[in-house]
Amino acid sequence: PLLPEYNAMMFHKKIHIIHPNMHSQRQRRWASSSSSIASNGERDLYTSEQRKQDHNHCVEMVKNRDMEGYLCGLLMPSSAREAYFALRAFNVEIASIKDSSHLIGGRSRGASRPSSALSRFDNNTFLGEDESMGDSSLASRLRMQWWRDSIAEIYDHADNNNNNEQPQQRDSILHSLTSSREHNPTLRSLNYAIHRHQLTHRFLRRIMEAREGDLDVVQYDRMGDVAQYGEDTVSSLLYLNLECVGVRDEASDMVASDIGVGLGILTALRSTGFRATQGEYSIPSDLATKHSVSMDTLWSAWDASINDAATNESSSQDALQLRNATMEMAEIASFHLHRAREKQSVVPNVGRPCLLPAICGLQYLDSLREVDYDVLHPSLVGGGSTGSSEHVVGAERRRKLGLMFLLGRTWLTGTF
Repeated sequence: PLLPEYNAMMFHKKIHIIHPNMHSQRQRRWASSSSSIASNGERDLYTSEQRKQDHNHCVEMVKNRDMEGYLCGLLMPSSAREAYFALRAFNVEIASIKDSSHLIGGRSRGASRPSSALSRFDNNTFLGEDESMGDSSLASRLRMQWWRDSIAEIYDHADNNNNNEQPQQRDSILHSLTSSREHNPTLRSLNYAIHRHQLTHRFLRRIMEAREGDLDVVQYDRMGDVAQYGEDTVSSLLYLNLECVGVRDEASDMVASDIGVGLGILTALRSTGFRATQGEYSIPSDLATKHSVSMDTLWSAWDASINDAATNESSSQDALQLRNATMEMAEIASFHLHRAREKQSVVPNVGRPCLLPAICGLQYLDSLREVDYDVLHPSLVGGGSTGSSEHVVGAERRRKLGLMFLLGRTWLTGTF
């Protein structure tokens, strides 16, 4: 059904006006099939021992910082699992750049910070003053540029080899940068994955460009911007996962696009609490205006959620406004995820494990409905009163076990 004041079908069509054109016109820049690492114009052998260590590094990083991605990766085909974790670790590295800039420079933006809400986060969430934002922003862009140059070098080196071109003479700075790249285990593992599976450069570029564009975003203007960010980041990662298992067709990419858009919207909702502590809004401006959601609304609704009940009429109204905005975003995400579910049969069986992240999104939607779309409910973001902490921990354990069961069932049946 069409959502109130929102033509979801036309919205999805708009997203896919972008994707099929990119899919049909894109020129896949594949690296060569060699499995060695480029170094100063020479190719050093990438030993099996080094490769194993790098893979273990990627797995541990994903396990510690992306548990859902880790669980999905365990069910990937063995031939694609190493590349999957390399891509996921790369995604973790890129996604953490913005968050680390917050920790280094702080980002208060003048928002009030009730102690009851902030108690859910480490006190180090706010370090430094606003003046330090310039330095942290510069550091973030330098880190992002390092990754962009590193990925580009992998493909450029492959092109040079294919054209029998001699590598250009490097100055001392370039030599230092190249040396740092050679010692990064995530990059080495990703390099191997690019060569082995001939991964498309454009998808990696889209992820980095979208992440870099998000560095200074406090609040997106429109719901379509949030969806596009999901397409550029999550969907692109899913396209690469499909390439790891040899699936490169537009029908499968359309399903992955739906999943990516849905998960991108849900990721924005799941980060509502943390983004609020940074003075940011996860709800786009058009929906925030429609439902009268402001930063004060977030803090008031959060305190009401912590205390398990609204303390006054104003808090009750604020909580209702936030719920309405959350519900509309959740319904849009649900539309995309369920349409992907309806069309999943077009994806070859070998590519079905790449769709497992959709299960994580569907489970979060169920959890949201259970708490009446209270996106800041303690069972979703942690915290709450001392007496309810055991209940929250128990709920989290049940959710994790339930997710493992759903992932296992999907892996066995091939459908979600």
